[in-house]
Amino acid sequence: MDKLQNQGAPQLSVVIITRNEAHNIEACLSGLRNFSEVLVIDNGSTDNTAERAQNFTNTRVLHSDWKGYGATRQIGVDAARNDWILWIDADERMTQELEFEIRALIATAPPHVILSIARRNYFLGQHIRGCGWSPDRVLRVFNRKQTTFDNKAVHEGLLSKSDRRIIRLKSPLDHHSYINIKQFFEKNLRYALLAAEERARVNRTVQSWELPMRPIWEFFRSYILRRGFLDGLRGLIISAGAAIYVFSRDTTRYFEDKSKR
Repeated sequence: MDKLQNQGAPQLSVVIITRNEAHNIEACLSGLRNFSEVLVIDNGSTDNTAERAQNFTNTRVLHSDWKGYGATRQIGVDAARNDWILWIDADERMTQELEFEIRALIATAPPHVILSIARRNYFLGQHIRGCGWSPDRVLRVFNRKQTTFDNKAVHEGLLSKSDRRIIRLKSPLDHHSYINIKQFFEKNLRYALLAAEERARVNRTVQSWELPMRPIWEFFRSYILRRGFLDGLRGLIISAGAAIYVFSRDTTRYFEDKSKR
């Protein structure tokens, strides 16, 4: 048992969902050794993600069909032994200063508090400062007595049973999002298709004029307004990816909607 746990520090359960994350999972879990419980919810990995995760003594691996990001993460929340939940992705890395800051706050925080963390995003080995990637704040620590995930297929959010109080943490969470260009565009397309499904679920229609205009606007916003040009070629790639994401999402939704009329 680690020093922090011996001191009676408040405990969290960490929830991670995975699919074919063998290249990431060990580095992720290595930074979580001080937490009493880590739940890896694996969605049919065909590599050895689950086997590598099971090498960590504080980690439990659960297997589940894919139910969308929110609902799949909620499986881990429901199975956790602790009420305080931290959720991260396999390509994210806990920093020591962030761990200490989280523990200090939840020691006295009431259950309606949610902690907001600033991600330090890296793309192809470089810290990205533009493109809307910095600062990149995400709600990552909550108490399950008051908060749950929604059921969105992508870009999941948190639902609170009462008024919530958000506390912004200063320490960063490192995010190594993509290992190469191929993975960037594959993941970009996968997210776009999931977003199209979500728009269909809530009956969000797309007009024909949006198909050319929204991608152009998205590129302009990312590359110019959000200063993606300061990140050089990487900023150009990210901004192009943002435009392709919007185009893929909206064309998918547009033609699916037309086919039903």
